[in-house]
Amino acid sequence: MNRRIAIVCALLLVVVLPVRAYDFRVRLNSGDSLFFSIVDAANRKVAVVAPKEGGTNRYQGHQQPTGAIIIPSEVEHNGLKYRVTAIGERAFAGCTRLQLVTMPETVEEIGAYAFYGCTGLKGRVTIGVNVKSVGASAFYGCTFVTEVNFRARECETMGGSMSMTVFGNCRNLRKVLVDEGVRRIPDYAFCGLDALSDSVDLPETLLSIGDYAFAYCSGMVDNLVIPDGVETIGECAYHQCHALKSVTIGRSVKSIGGRAFYHCIGMKRVRVRSLTPAEITLTTFAELPKTAKIWVPCVSRKLYESAPYWKKAAAMESYGGCTFSIRGMMSDSAAGMVLGGGDYGYGDSVSLMAVCAAGYGFDGWSDGNRENPRRVLSTMDMEFTALTQPSGIVTIVDTIYQVDTVYAEGYKVIHDTVDFVEHSQSINELEEVTFDSEKKRLKWNFPKQKERVVNVSLYTQTGSCIYSGDGRKGSVNMKRLPSGSYLVRIETDKRVLRLRLFMNAARD
Repeated sequence: MNRRIAIVCALLLVVVLPVRAYDFRVRLNSGDSLFFSIVDAANRKVAVVAPKEGGTNRYQGHQQPTGAIIIPSEVEHNGLKYRVTAIGERAFAGCTRLQLVTMPETVEEIGAYAFYGCTGLKGRVTIGVNVKSVGASAFYGCTFVTEVNFRARECETMGGSMSMTVFGNCRNLRKVLVDEGVRRIPDYAFCGLDALSDSVDLPETLLSIGDYAFAYCSGMVDNLVIPDGVETIGECAYHQCHALKSVTIGRSVKSIGGRAFYHCIGMKRVRVRSLTPAEITLTTFAELPKTAKIWVPCVSRKLYESAPYWKKAAAMESYGGCTFSIRGMMSDSAAGMVLGGGDYGYGDSVSLMAVCAAGYGFDGWSDGNRENPRRVLSTMDMEFTALTQPSGIVTIVDTIYQVDTVYAEGYKVIHDTVDFVEHSQSINELEEVTFDSEKKRLKWNFPKQKERVVNVSLYTQTGSCIYSGDGRKGSVNMKRLPSGSYLVRIETDKRVLRLRLFMNAARD
């Protein structure tokens, strides 16, 4: 019987006693030892770990790291080099004499409880550029940490719940710095930092703010500015930030989650820069003080007043001009004018048309658009420049029927020739392009071994494009077009030809 009891006790002892958790150790220049576990042998990745698993003292029988330590980015074991990519779960938990730790940029993961209860840690903690996740309560109880420098560009998770926040009980953490390049603030990232006294400056690269990201940061004051690049603000993102006085929300925001600014009882002003109302819920701005006002752009105030929940959120005011300036101009003031400019409200459809003077042809807009007239939506102040070309660069003229002499667009046309300034040019001088008078068909034929046609476009005198193609057809039918002047633009791999064609639709 006694023997059986002894065996059971021995088995229990094996279960309770902590077991070795590391594969090898490395002694630092400081004299401290770090313990490493191989997490990916094929890619030679290791994690910093505590020397033992289980039990309350994972450094039992080993000296805890003290003072300031620098974790190397690379370590060597059995002649092989390994990259340090993680700080393992509870790796430094309870190391109360650890005062400063520097993690390498190779670290991608900081495990749960990694620095739990490190009451000796002081000053700044840096979350590196490549960190993808920070585990629950990773820095819980680090009571003398005063600042966090968050540099992780694509961090996906931090903590993961209200009860296990990364920086829980860090009662002296007063400042959070978010570096340029950071694209998202994860859910619960800085939740519950009561001592956080300044609003956090967010970078222009930021795209999203997660759920509960800054919830219960009751000491955060001054004006919070959410950059123009942010598209989503998560649920309860700034829930019960009691001291927050004002917030400016950038122009790209598309959705703001429920209770995002719930019970921000010190809020006086919410200024929204987006011209299009973001999607919100009934509780997004619930329980703001009665004196709080939401300021929206004047040009889109009607949109906000008609969008769900915005009008009921708080008293609404507007700022800025109530119209947008839409202007059109010619690149050459002598080449004509652009019709349709003026002042318009948000979302108005505006038609701009370039009308060319005699001797000029429309050659597209400065932004690459080639439509004329063109339509634009009034969403901001805009200016458009119409490009033109003199119509006499290269000219082809065919027989003008039933007339001997006509004057058109500043040209004196006498049968097959055109007089421009003091130069007379016959259609026979350009052999690659011809016009079939009977069939009213414009033709082109360039020897493929010498020159390849890329694009052929046909425009009216007002600049409206009536035909565009890659040139493989070799011709375009103009039989149904009215009499008048047309601009032909032929682009090859070697040159651009602009041809002025005067056509009379009547037959002999």
